[in-house]
Amino acid sequence: MQLFDLPEHEIDSFDSKGVAMRFLPTTGGTSVHLATMAAGGTLGRHPAVRRQLFAVVSGRGEVQAGQELRRPVGPGVVVVWEPGEVHQTWATTDLTAVVVEG
Repeated sequence: MQLFDLPEHEIDSFDSKGVAMRFLPTTGGTSVHLATMAAGGTLGRHPAVRRQLFAVVSGRGEVQAGQELRRPVGPGVVVVWEPGEVHQTWATTDLTAVVVEG
């Protein structure tokens, strides 16, 4: 067994605000992050580098891809963005999500 202390990293790229990530240790071509967003925060508009799954664990927010309308998300909702798809996330309450890229 191994135990890891995962420091929190504030994310400010893409004009993000109120977002912190913890990067889980992984091997291979998949990465897993734990994202926390403060109410009113945003993970700014950016293109997905790889296929990206955004699984909301707690809280509520909105997501948008391209020029589509914003769509509400909450616990149990998984959003999938394909490589190159430009997207943004807003937290309407404190929000926690698992982000998987691969």
